[in-house]
Amino acid sequence: CVCCRVHRLGAGGAVRAMSKVEFDQFIFRKCYWLSSERIEYIRGVILPTLYDRLGEGPIHKLSLGFYSRVYNDPVLSVIFASSTMDEAVRNQADFLTQLFGGPRIYAQRKGKYTRLVSRHGAYQINEEHAERWLCHMRVAIDNVDELRCDNEVSAALNDYFTYTAYWIVFGLTQGMVNRGQPTGGTTVDPGRNW
Repeated sequence: CVCCRVHRLGAGGAVRAMSKVEFDQFIFRKCYWLSSERIEYIRGVILPTLYDRLGEGPIHKLSLGFYSRVYNDPVLSVIFASSTMDEAVRNQADFLTQLFGGPRIYAQRKGKYTRLVSRHGAYQINEEHAERWLCHMRVAIDNVDELRCDNEVSAALNDYFTYTAYWIVFGLTQGMVNRGQPTGGTTVDPGRNW
């Protein structure tokens, strides 16, 4: 469980294990309708089968719809200023394809480990950013017929993205960033730290 692997900087910059209670207090305050069990079910049962269930087309449509909104958002577009929209769509679509059980194109291009917190470490992402990001993602999900028409899939995606957005914010506020981790771009990350 990711909750058990979370670390944060303690006194003097030493890394200490964060308790599951501390992690849950932050995440589930924001995602009050979720539970650890629901997230584990989504990660273990639903997400790994989505590529077979949906195929590549809806995943690409989701990323394209999402970034079409993000690049027109005055707050979020600043975060993505170093990438073109095409790059952002490709990165997310490749990541989601891999997450959903499809080809590991993202890992081939970016490295074996996704390290979502570290990949976003160069940006000052806060709860407002997470909320705006989620608003755009929810609209994008609703605009892809294959996702909108499948209640189980759309609910699982909304729950997973909500959890993940706040998990990234939490990680950034707790200093859980591998400073050697490249952010954005096309650099392959051969390392192993999460």
